[in-house]
Amino acid sequence: MKLKRRNKVAAEFNMSSMTDIIFLLLIFFIITSKFTPEPIFKILLPKGAVSQTVKQNVKVYVFADLSYAIDQKKFDFDRLPFEMNEVLTQNPGATVSIYGDKGVTYEKVMDLVYMVNELGGKPVLALEPAK
Repeated sequence: MKLKRRNKVAAEFNMSSMTDIIFLLLIFFIITSKFTPEPIFKILLPKGAVSQTVKQNVKVYVFADLSYAIDQKKFDFDRLPFEMNEVLTQNPGATVSIYGDKGVTYEKVMDLVYMVNELGGKPVLALEPAK
């Protein structure tokens, strides 16, 4: 006597109810979220004073033959610290833009950066603008 199973187990899953729930959750989160957050505390801040101090920008050039120039005056590396110190005492806290030739080694440019930093300037490496 062979018995047949009356209840067959189906191996399929209906995703339509799952997608309905996901879309309802998505709509709920979109509605409840804020696009621009409101500040927690509303404080009126006072106006700041306008500062009229203008920092001087000093240009230092490093050429391929390892000669240096500060604002169109050429020097050797031995004389450069004295001239840089003189310029930075006239303009304390000045920004020093360093223009290095492509043929100059990284070490020579970094020596100049360290020297400017020790003398109290703010060294900035100048680059050619991207085209």
